Amino acid sequence: MSGAKRELKLRFMILDRYPSLREFSRQADIPYSTLMTVLKRGFSGAGFDLMMKICRALNVDPSELE
Repeated sequence: MSGAKRELKLRFMILDRYPSLREFSRQADIPYSTLMTVLKRGFSGAGFDLMMKICRALNVDPSELE
């Protein structure tokens, strides 16, 4: 899956489970600005720990974001 599609899929997954991106960031204990950077620029610059934190908060396997 291309990078843009991956970030769009992540955005939809978050909004399907949480009322807003900001609420997700609060619940997942991820700075909102960091979440927005991932959604705009992709996971390539994000660390493994952040990726895992997002997946745990969404209760998904990382392979679901491929």
